[in-house]
Amino acid sequence: MKEFIDLIFSGANVVPTALLLFILLYWVIVIFGLVGTDFLDIDLDVDTDADLDADAGGGGSSSADVSWINNALTFFNLGKIPLMIWLSFVAFPLWIICINVNGLLGIHNFFLGLIVLLPALFASLFIAKFLTWPFVKFFQKIDEDSKEKDIVGQVGIVTLSANHSSKGQAEVNYGGTHLRFYIITREGIEVQKGQTVLFIQRMGDQGIYLVEPYDTMD
Repeated sequence: MKEFIDLIFSGANVVPTALLLFILLYWVIVIFGLVGTDFLDIDLDVDTDADLDADAGGGGSSSADVSWINNALTFFNLGKIPLMIWLSFVAFPLWIICINVNGLLGIHNFFLGLIVLLPALFASLFIAKFLTWPFVKFFQKIDEDSKEKDIVGQVGIVTLSANHSSKGQAEVNYGGTHLRFYIITREGIEVQKGQTVLFIQRMGDQGIYLVEPYDTMD
């Protein structure tokens, strides 16, 4: 037992062990109700319907400057589920890989441990991507239902003209973030860029919303 304790707290394993202990402490605190599950979570804003052709119809966006970062985060499911849940699925395999590899190779030095840590972290990201997939589907469903309820009834600005047969886009201020959604109108109605519209309902599972000109409504 003493050898195992010495191994997990050796310089080579101090980083993955500290990370795992932090995760365990976090969940213990959550279980006892001292903090909520959203404590320490970061809104990375990488998974919204608005990401689809968000810059169509002109107009620059600061999000485009970091699109490659968003793509990388999205690939590993970071931002699709709460941060601490995702980090939990990274920390545990990272710890397992590091203590086993360092133990087999007899590595105890901190700097030599970093050589093992980096590829172990890379492998853990792929393991976490696989393990978190069920959670991604679960939270996506919750997010879609929540946004559908929130967007319907909101007022937005048309960024790409639309009518009944041709979809466009409109921008909504959603919690301080400007999101764009695909829109269509009722037959015989057309909305132009810059026009104010009201979101009426979501059309099926395609992420398209039915809108009407807001300034002409009673």
